[in-house]
Amino acid sequence: MFQIQESGKISAKKMRHKQKQTYKLAAIDLDGTLLNPDRRISDENKAAVARLRSNDIEVVLASGRKHEDIFRFHQELELTTPILSCHGALVKDPLNGEVISNRYIPVSIVMHLLQEAIECDLSWVVYDERGVHLCRSEYWLSEYVRRTCFDRPNICDSVENYFFTHAEKVNWMGDEEAIREQFRRMGDMYAGKLTTVITDPDHLEFTLHGADKASGLMDLTQKLGIAREEVLAFGDSNNDVTMLSWAGLGVAMHHGTSQARLAAKMISSPGDEGASFARAVDSILGPA
Repeated sequence: MFQIQESGKISAKKMRHKQKQTYKLAAIDLDGTLLNPDRRISDENKAAVARLRSNDIEVVLASGRKHEDIFRFHQELELTTPILSCHGALVKDPLNGEVISNRYIPVSIVMHLLQEAIECDLSWVVYDERGVHLCRSEYWLSEYVRRTCFDRPNICDSVENYFFTHAEKVNWMGDEEAIREQFRRMGDMYAGKLTTVITDPDHLEFTLHGADKASGLMDLTQKLGIAREEVLAFGDSNNDVTMLSWAGLGVAMHHGTSQARLAAKMISSPGDEGASFARAVDSILGPA
């Protein structure tokens, strides 16, 4: 198992000079981190995952995507670990179906969020136990498929036609200015009840308060008996902030958001966005 120790925010170039600290688990975001702009895993990043595993570091995928969406990348990498989906609201082993933790939004709050979206002239998506459900919007339907490269969601003609028992995540989509305005308003309205985050300028996403990638990682590492100091985390976006700051070594991609870069202890070196993750791993593990 490779060892290295970090102290405060450090550059990739200085990693090789640091005293060693054991790492046992690496949590990796998908979009903007493991995936390239075409939503695929580059050869460089796939090799970097293999390097981590060959150094006895377990690899866990942690994304805002739905569990089933993440699972296809899990299979491509031949992983056997649990998956953190919906920003960590659900931690589930895809091989035996064990649910390690599930922090879902109460039905009454979900329904209020959908009504609020309609009143604000925004579109919505819900990730629930049956899949992904989107209000009728040809534009956002095509955007969902384009941005995820995954299956078409179920289409709901109205809130009244949408039935579910629990939901891990709700998304609002719309004009960037409206999203910023609603981020502030809804953050105040649901303080202490929901976690709100802008993942893309036109996406405002809601999970249960305390349901984020850090809490999902805490649930998983407690089960596995892995200490916080033994965890690596790689991400690029606002929904990665909690795990980047919580992990023993949080690594932000060079092209990441300002919030992600501020939360991380290390930033990957500049270069091709599709291989930023691979460069970060090389900086930590040393030349291949």
